[in-house]
Amino acid sequence: QDGLLAPPVYTRPAEFMGWKVPEILLSGNGPEIEKWRFEQSLERTRRLRPGLISGEE
Repeated sequence: QDGLLAPPVYTRPAEFMGWKVPEILLSGNGPEIEKWRFEQSLERTRRLRPGLISGEE
């Protein structure tokens, strides 16, 4: 919707095979979680599809 790739998605349990859910997602702080998701989407898009940000794709 915003032209970025989706952020990572986590579920229960909070730790699985060495992978841990980021503390921010366990905090329950809605505004901070949304900020984290946006930042993750932006970073993921820059890394995997930089043309989406620069407008070249």
